[in-house]
Amino acid sequence: MSILDIHDVSVWYEQDNVILENVDLHLKKGAVYGLLGVNGAGKTTLINTLTGVNRNFSGHFTLCGIEANAGMPQKTSDELKIRRYFAADYPLLFTEITAKDYISFVHSLYQKDFSEQQFNSLAEEFHFSQYTNRRISELSLGNRQKVVLMTGLLLGAPLFILDEPLVGLDVESIEVFYQKMKEYCKAGGTILFSSHLLDVVQRFCDYAAILHHKQIRKVIPIGEETDLRREFFEVIGHE
Repeated sequence: MSILDIHDVSVWYEQDNVILENVDLHLKKGAVYGLLGVNGAGKTTLINTLTGVNRNFSGHFTLCGIEANAGMPQKTSDELKIRRYFAADYPLLFTEITAKDYISFVHSLYQKDFSEQQFNSLAEEFHFSQYTNRRISELSLGNRQKVVLMTGLLLGAPLFILDEPLVGLDVESIEVFYQKMKEYCKAGGTILFSSHLLDVVQRFCDYAAILHHKQIRKVIPIGEETDLRREFFEVIGHE
């Protein structure tokens, strides 16, 4: 069962400068997908389109049965928002409130109850308990990233989208997040994250979608025997 279907999507920032062209991609429920490409391939552009940041696109995509296109009404846009959560690589947060208040506030935007017990448990796993009541302005980049990741994990939206999610995280936190991603998908969620790091995608993902020359060129199931490096360079060549 697909949770996200992208059909013939082309994206531009200026009409004569097409960044993505006729992109097709289908994400199954309960899996982790790595959006893999070299720097400048258009990974962030695709994510910005899926999250509503960029409306300069043609074609359409369907998330949880709701069709999105460039001319969709605000009601449709609002319905899509609560079915996805986006964690950016360098998150822009409300810096003058505490981490706990921020996560609680985002829950209210998604019309979901905030569980303090679940929050405290997750904060402990991420070694974040001492920071929960500190203002976000006082937190390091790595701890701000933890706030964003914990928000997404607690919300449990059908689609969790991340752009280079491991920026600023220490090794132990990366391992915690890896385990939490598996739990997220086991509960029925789907994760899409962008990366230019082959080793990260190989370790974390069930599938790798290779974006190259404006299109998704190949979707590769990842298993223990998968040689993702070879597969990747076969697609993009040795540029």
